[in-house]
Amino acid sequence: MHNSILQITNESKTCLGTGFVVDKDHKGIFVATCGHVVNDCGETILIEGKKPSILKNSYSEGLDLAILYVENIDKEPLPIIDDKSVQTVQVIGYSKLLNDPKRESITNIKIKTGIEITKKSDLKIDAIKLYPTEPISRGYSGSPVICQTSNKVIGVVNIEVGDNTNYAISSKHLLEIHKFPDITTVSTEAMKKGLFTKIDKESYIFLEKQFEKNIEKSLTSFSTQPKIWVEPKLHTKNEDSILHNGNDTKVNISDIIDTPKSFIIQARPQFGLTCLAHYFIKEAWIHETPSFWLYLDSNELKPHKNTIEKLVQKKIKSYGLSMEDIECVVLDQFSVNINEAEKVLDIVSDLYKELPIILMTTFVENPLLNEKIEFPRNRNFDKLHLWALPRHGVRIVVNKYNDSCYIGIENTVVEKVIADLEVLNIPRTPLNCLTILKISEFEFDDSPVNRTEMIRRVLFLLFNVDQIPRYKARPDLKDTEYILGYFCEKMLRENNYSFTREGFLKRLKAFCVDCEIDLDVDVIFDVLYANNIITMRGQFFCFKFNYWILYFAAHRMHHNSDFANFIFEDMHYISYPELIEFYTGIDRRRDDALKILINDISDTCNKVQKKCGLPSEFDIYELAQWNPSKDTIEQMHSEVADGVLNSKLPDTIKDQYADSSYNRARPLTQSIHTILEEYSLLRLLKSVQAGAKALRNSDYSAPIIRHELLEAILRSWEQITKVLIVMAPILAEKGHATVDGASFTLNADDFEGSTENKFNSIIQVLPTNVVGWYKDDLFSKKMKTLLYKHIDNEKNKLRRHELNLLIITKRPIGWDKYIESYIKYENKNSFYLYDIYTTLMAEYQFSFATRESLSQLKKLIKMTVAKHDYGVKKISLKAINRISDDILPERDVKI
Repeated sequence: MHNSILQITNESKTCLGTGFVVDKDHKGIFVATCGHVVNDCGETILIEGKKPSILKNSYSEGLDLAILYVENIDKEPLPIIDDKSVQTVQVIGYSKLLNDPKRESITNIKIKTGIEITKKSDLKIDAIKLYPTEPISRGYSGSPVICQTSNKVIGVVNIEVGDNTNYAISSKHLLEIHKFPDITTVSTEAMKKGLFTKIDKESYIFLEKQFEKNIEKSLTSFSTQPKIWVEPKLHTKNEDSILHNGNDTKVNISDIIDTPKSFIIQARPQFGLTCLAHYFIKEAWIHETPSFWLYLDSNELKPHKNTIEKLVQKKIKSYGLSMEDIECVVLDQFSVNINEAEKVLDIVSDLYKELPIILMTTFVENPLLNEKIEFPRNRNFDKLHLWALPRHGVRIVVNKYNDSCYIGIENTVVEKVIADLEVLNIPRTPLNCLTILKISEFEFDDSPVNRTEMIRRVLFLLFNVDQIPRYKARPDLKDTEYILGYFCEKMLRENNYSFTREGFLKRLKAFCVDCEIDLDVDVIFDVLYANNIITMRGQFFCFKFNYWILYFAAHRMHHNSDFANFIFEDMHYISYPELIEFYTGIDRRRDDALKILINDISDTCNKVQKKCGLPSEFDIYELAQWNPSKDTIEQMHSEVADGVLNSKLPDTIKDQYADSSYNRARPLTQSIHTILEEYSLLRLLKSVQAGAKALRNSDYSAPIIRHELLEAILRSWEQITKVLIVMAPILAEKGHATVDGASFTLNADDFEGSTENKFNSIIQVLPTNVVGWYKDDLFSKKMKTLLYKHIDNEKNKLRRHELNLLIITKRPIGWDKYIESYIKYENKNSFYLYDIYTTLMAEYQFSFATRESLSQLKKLIKMTVAKHDYGVKKISLKAINRISDDILPERDVKI
């Protein structure tokens, strides 16, 4: 949304206003603003540094609105609606801070609608009076007034109307002066309408129980575990993009039920989207105004209108309801993995064009899948994100589990669960918490060292401790893993992940005969099914989560060299990084895998380096400074341009750098996909991920091999950073860049101002971001000796710096002494010292930290500032103590 709100100024920078995107075509965007902003800027008006065409300016007619058109910019339009029922809004616009423009939002503004202002020309203007919590300055003229519930524009800020402040023009007039396509005017927001069909109390209670059963079924994990519900945390921002507690981005589920509208709700696998989908259905049904929300599983839908209609009619009929009762459609399990996903979505959207649709979508983790869903253009979806559990949520899970199956004192168990999740580098989802608690029933004082061990322990409990009928032979766990490994190998090779019970039994019984293994395969199927490892989907069975397939396949690799070779040949493993994680985690000494990964990562890095052809001395961070002067910034820009011009990049990209007046985005986006696709950038990104997971699990591999793999990873980090430096102009210009399925997007809240300012900011944060992408895959507390020895011998400045950033964010024992040494020997004005300072500040402000860690962070922050201020190598305690505590940020932690 922020990315669609633009700065309007003139060449002399004497005028400042705001505009926002209301429409676009294949050549450019249509921007709405105030007419007086256009007049004030005059003939040299610029939008984001580009000259616009003025299509309409109604200022002279008494209506202070204008529509402008800018070519060669691609941004998404904001939805417009004429809605007088809105009560709370936000305004996003530009103002000046020390003569520099800044974009900022003012939220929670109460408004009064229905105000009519009569102009001298007898023109009547529908106006909105704003009651902001802080002043709305003149630069906000032309800013959109956005409903905080629907995120739709209901007005345009106009400082010169009425009393010169706190007034906006209703979007009604904006809709009058420009012909908008359907995309901006269609609204699927619905007020509660209740049920069309009259049903008796008995039928109502029956359906309520049915919806509750659906929730219970989705909550079921292992057969002997309690079913525990913790209300999910929904936010308007991705969890990874928010460092603080997220209170200002939180969305209440009750608000969605009260006023349903079209949403895309995203989450990682196993975060509980299906549970949330069924919760929506039940809560809508038991609302004070009961309504029926239709649940559809995308896996059960065929890309044919008639087939979907028949399925829905059958479902509706089974409930004793009619099509008119549907208030909202919840489309679960939706992703690009669905057969003809876009067609399915288009059909559902068209069938229910007047109804809101909520898409429950899981992040696609297949790195080679570069498809994207094109959402219907006549429907606006707001995006929400399902976050991991806060600490209080973990406590709720532990409390309810203890009530059913007592494990230990609540505080002790909570600390163990959180510590185990942190050690295993897995998110705080209810499922992961329940898995740790399941293990803790049997071995509370012993924690798993990696995910492979965690899953093995769960299986041990299911096959050796939990109830299996006495008349059935208890399967040996090792035998079970062995034959399921064979079954999952076939699934991966055949790329077919659904099966029937008969097919499962037939294939595995035949395999047991061939291997001369005596095993009751029926019991194995029954145990897996009873514990929701295998689940029913439509007419077929499948593994509920992909990690089960990869876990068993990893054991197959361990036993079968032919399958292991298949996975490693042509880098097939980059499609399944978890498979490498499980494989190396079995015995933690897979030297064979590490050697292959070293060669693959090194070869791919060499290809990227050779084909990209950036000069070996290309290093803008040597030029960058703590507080760079204008000359230094220009020198950095020159270094990037010279590096590109002396590279092997094609002429289309070189020309863009050589001609500063040439549009940066257009030729680059046309060429970059093909070029970097050839450079194997995506393969490098994903092979590094697999390598990081493998290194983390390889405690017992030969130290020399582990150091070689770490060096290959660090060298790749350096190369990825350099490639992103080349891509920085695209990111600054467009806000996003997609390369061979790898997407890089700027967080609009963090990168503001001109394209040049964004470019400078991007360059500064690249090392931190590259480290951030891999730190959780790579780091383990058992790696501190490896990391410290490696950093002592690392000569490359950028690699050494990125390794220090990893140490700061993960803080192994003794970390502060290594960072102290790094600070002492860095130049007082270097970029590297500045980056260490900003990283320490962010960790102090946002990270989970013990009192000891906070004390260490505080000391190092002051030490960094003292180094910058005084420039001496040996920084005395007296010099550190002279730095005031006022420089420390206020703690703001997600709990």
